[in-house]
Order: sequence, then structure tokens, then C-alpha cells
Amino acid sequence: MADTLTARRLKEIAALHQKKYRERRGEVLVEGVRAVEAAVEAGAPLVEVLVTASARAEARVAALLARVEVPVYEVAGRDLERLSDVRTSQGVLAVVRAAWLPEHALTTGTALVVLDGVQDPGNVGTILRTAAWFGADAVLVGPGTADVYNPKTVRATMGGLWDLGIARTDDLPGVLERLRTSGWHLYGADLEGEPARRWQPARPAALVLGSEAHGLSPAVRAVLHARVSIRGRTSGRRRGVESLNVATAAGILLHAWLGSA
Repeated sequence: MADTLTARRLKEIAALHQKKYRERRGEVLVEGVRAVEAAVEAGAPLVEVLVTASARAEARVAALLARVEVPVYEVAGRDLERLSDVRTSQGVLAVVRAAWLPEHALTTGTALVVLDGVQDPGNVGTILRTAAWFGADAVLVGPGTADVYNPKTVRATMGGLWDLGIARTDDLPGVLERLRTSGWHLYGADLEGEPARRWQPARPAALVLGSEAHGLSPAVRAVLHARVSIRGRTSGRRRGVESLNVATAAGILLHAWLGSA
């Protein structure tokens, strides 16, 4: 028998679509069967699960619910639709505790991805998914970057969010400078950098990805050891194309760096 969700709690969960409430409560929404499965498999800190009666009757959902050790609330389909940010809800939604990696823990790994003002939630989510696929240890999020716990970002990670340590800072150049002082090698994706085919990154290393519109910020560029670029067959300018999408560039560079590691 499912527990009963109060109207007050339903309102609190609905508010998690807004960043200020996610920050205040330290909670994030994870929607969809596969997304919730991924969170459970990774041991993400679930708070509760909401499910409709029709979804609960499905074998896959029933098996998923049997694995969770938090309250499960059965809600009306119309209520879950109001909580959903997708056109057609799958009838399953989880609330998960947001987890942040402290700065000092960044140095426990050897491969770090850094986001310097990547603004699109879909791009951020795809980068996190790709970083997890290639085995990066953590992602450091700087100012101006889309919230990694935005529902669209979470969805785009396809579960990869839970396989990474996520840290954030308001002083990205300062954190990078401290990493550099402690022996880290800092590289940035940049149109004017060294061609990726000649890139031989040392370890431990951080790869910095800049904003879609402006690239790396000057303060971050100043602390890098080197910059690396992806060259197109016509220098990236064929038919008006000036650069790669940042998530696409991240995938190419992560493969070059970690793909055969």
C-alpha cells in the first residue's frame, strides 16, 4: 500500500522546478522510469518516489519500487502531470537530495571536467553524460553555467549525473589556480588552441569548456597551461559554420583524452 502525500508536500515538490527552491531545500526532481532506475542503481540519495496507479501496475515500475527504501506515494495522474516538465509523463518521479563535492575532494581523482559559463541545460547535461561515459572523476561548475540540477539538465545526463562528483564555485580562476599549484595540468577548449590530434595531456588534468557564445573567460584562460582546438576540414568555416557545439566538442576532446586511457 502506498503512503499518502499531503497537499503541502505536493506543493513543495512542484516548487522544485524553480532553482531558488532547489537551492533552499537541497532537493532535485528526477523524472521517468529509466532516470529513476539510474538514480537507484547509482545509490543516489532518494527522498521519496511518486507514482501513478497505472504506472505502478507495470512490471518494470513494480520491480523498481521494490528496490527503493524511501516512501512511495501514489498520486493522481493529473497531479503528476502538473509536476512533470515533459509533454507525456511516464507516471514515475523521484525527489533526490542534491549532493555537492567539496573543493578539496577534487584532487582525489585525476580527470576533471570544468564548465566555464556553459549556459544551455541540454549542453550541460550532455557534457555530464559524456564525462561519465569516458570515466571522468568529477565536474567543476563555474559561474554562469546552467544549474546541473535543472530538470532538463538531469534528463539530458541520462543517469550520468550520479556517476560523477559535482563541485561548484563562484571563484573558478581561484580554484583552478589552486589546482595548478598542487600539480594539476589545466587545458582549455579554444578555437585558437593546439590541434587536438597533437594534444598529449598529462595527469592529473582538467579540461575546461567555455560558454557557447564567448568561449573561455579571460581570467580562466590566463591560468591554463595550454589550449586545444578541434580543426574542421575547412577550419570550421564551411557554409557559415564557425565552431562546434560545446557538447560535441566535449565529446571529441574527452575521447581523445580518456577514450583509450
